[in-house]
Amino acid sequence: MWELTRSLLKLYLLGEIAFYGLYIVMTRNIFILYLVSVGMDIFRISTVILLSTLISTIASLIIYKYPRIFVIKINEKNLFFHALEKLIFIPMPYTQDLLVITLYYGLANISSIFASVYVNLIIYGSFGEGDIRDITAKRNIALNITNVLGYLITLLLMYSLPQSIKFQVLFTLGGLLGVLSTASILTIRIKNIDAMKMFEQISKPEQLFSSSSFFITLLTSANLLGLVWTPFLVNVLNSPDYIVVAVNFAGSIASIISSMFWAKTSFKKLRYSLGLASLTPILSMLTPYPLLHIGISAYGGFTFTGANFLGNFLFAKYKTWLGVLRVSILLTIIANISQLLATPFGLIFRDDYTVLFTASAIIRVLSVIVAYFTIVEVAVIPEEYARTYSQLLYSNTIVGYMIIVDTVRESIILGLKIVAIASVLLILYILYRFLFFLMGIS
Repeated sequence: MWELTRSLLKLYLLGEIAFYGLYIVMTRNIFILYLVSVGMDIFRISTVILLSTLISTIASLIIYKYPRIFVIKINEKNLFFHALEKLIFIPMPYTQDLLVITLYYGLANISSIFASVYVNLIIYGSFGEGDIRDITAKRNIALNITNVLGYLITLLLMYSLPQSIKFQVLFTLGGLLGVLSTASILTIRIKNIDAMKMFEQISKPEQLFSSSSFFITLLTSANLLGLVWTPFLVNVLNSPDYIVVAVNFAGSIASIISSMFWAKTSFKKLRYSLGLASLTPILSMLTPYPLLHIGISAYGGFTFTGANFLGNFLFAKYKTWLGVLRVSILLTIIANISQLLATPFGLIFRDDYTVLFTASAIIRVLSVIVAYFTIVEVAVIPEEYARTYSQLLYSNTIVGYMIIVDTVRESIILGLKIVAIASVLLILYILYRFLFFLMGIS
């Protein structure tokens, strides 16, 4: 009976991600392309993503701090946000106002937090580590299969529809298909909230810190690469829309194959995918021919899938001592923070593509270093050294954080004192000038 229930649950989760794959291709994956099409440069694109992601990151941190916000009416509330995330994209292409688009995208991201945590909670709360690996790989395959279908539809519509309505049609179609993703999990109910270790103390903070640092840097690099790659193809290499879509299409095809390749792989072998994935930003920057970027995207999709699995599988292992709800929320926070960290590069360096690609490459190399030297499961050094370096990274970062906090606090206090003294002197000066005026002294 349990096997039947578990298989049915996996089927529902596969249906959810399949329709989500169609939605994400026709909305989120072409969102930057839409912003480019309405004349936004990297600075304004980064502004939209920064502000909307900042809102959603704050929301995710509040949920992590106060998890009871999430568990109140857990099924009804989170299914609502699961659907709202998709529907909010339908009106988006009918405006070109930066503030309105930012608000729409921010609401979509906040809804995505509740939706993502809810689905993660179903997965991490229902299965053991082996089944989590299995469903993660199968969901990634299903996601990329529907991504391929979505890109075929998107390519057809991009090529055949007039510029004035193509994004309106795609966002509407993607939003409606996304609602079917919500329908796929309507019958699932989370009941065992009390067993999810919401408030237990974290027993291995240094291990969690190292893994989170690795995953954040990896995803920050990927988000920065995604931020710069499309504008680079369109504005520098003069690629047509369908070439840009074909680049994403190739990445999805490669990810299907790589999901089957990396799914059963040990942590020690998954680390090779991480090292290979570090080459993608450099290859993207150095290749001047748009068609070759299709091949680079295929290479990047194959290698990055393994690196991404590494992060997800680590947290699947940690759920026994970290707690199911905390793991579910933490994965969403990591995704939001990594997107938030990528956007300031676009704001600062704007159209300096060389710097942006290089920054993506450096951050990705940093993720490799953190993984190879501080995470026991994938370290290239003896385990005892990895544990030592992990503890050093954690403790030194905490010390540095406290120094920064103390310095900022002292600076603020000193600044307030200076402002207070200056205000008193200014008031005295005005008072004396007024008295001199009364006495007729100029």
